[in-house]
Amino acid sequence: MDMNIPEPQIDSKSIDEMAKGYQAAQVLYTAMDYDVFSLLEKPKTAKEVSEEIGTDFGLTNKFLDALAALQLLSKTDGKYINATLARTFLVKNKPFYQGNLVNLYANAYDAWPKLGQALREGGIPQKPDEQKGVFDRSFILSMAEASKHGTLHRVVKEVRDIPEFKRERKLLDLGGGHGLHAIAFAQSNPELEAIVFDLPPVVKVTGEFISQYGMEERVTVMAGDFDSDDIGKGYDAIFVSHSGFYHTKETIHELLEKIYGALNEGGILISNHWMLDDGKSSVTFALWHL
Repeated sequence: MDMNIPEPQIDSKSIDEMAKGYQAAQVLYTAMDYDVFSLLEKPKTAKEVSEEIGTDFGLTNKFLDALAALQLLSKTDGKYINATLARTFLVKNKPFYQGNLVNLYANAYDAWPKLGQALREGGIPQKPDEQKGVFDRSFILSMAEASKHGTLHRVVKEVRDIPEFKRERKLLDLGGGHGLHAIAFAQSNPELEAIVFDLPPVVKVTGEFISQYGMEERVTVMAGDFDSDDIGKGYDAIFVSHSGFYHTKETIHELLEKIYGALNEGGILISNHWMLDDGKSSVTFALWHL
């Protein structure tokens, strides 16, 4: 006898993954809190791990199994060790460490349950101590880590192919944050001097990256607020990435006039931003220059 229960013509797996996504996220966030991945550069048993981080053995065993199920750990003969994914991105002091970025997501997690309230009330007012933004060192580090996912390399490749770029001698990275774009541009063009302009607390972190890559002679910083302060003059190019173009219609014109006045004749503005498509249903990477 045929069943009289209708069968869907599409799989609901993606909805299931969305609904339960918080579970995997919490496992990852907790592992980062305990710095589990730095601990498991060498194979260890659940008992060894629980003793080192001071947690319950039984639950630690299940917790490590969950990390293995997420393909962040490998388990052999009762011992756990980092899988390639964790070894590459989640171990402190590794070149592609993403810990600050993961922690940024974790810190924002408490806000998401308030989405319904925000829809009703038009937003949720922030308390002064919640408005860390660009003043927070960990935020700048997380943005640097995010750029190393591959977006930095893609942007630099695109800019390097702009004919005018080869002739540039002075570039301003406006609101440049970590400064990795300016550093990479200077590495790509040996004749280029780059200046990273951002708020005073931000450029302190920028200087650390400049020193890390040994670019002190050709990449410098300028502290200020580009909305109210002078940004200098005599630039062959001004690069703006995910900064400055989120102004109102009125203030964006003021910023563009300031940029125009700071450029040499024939200088170019290079903008790197995410843009909504015409239907405002998807986001796409957009790099353009004037």
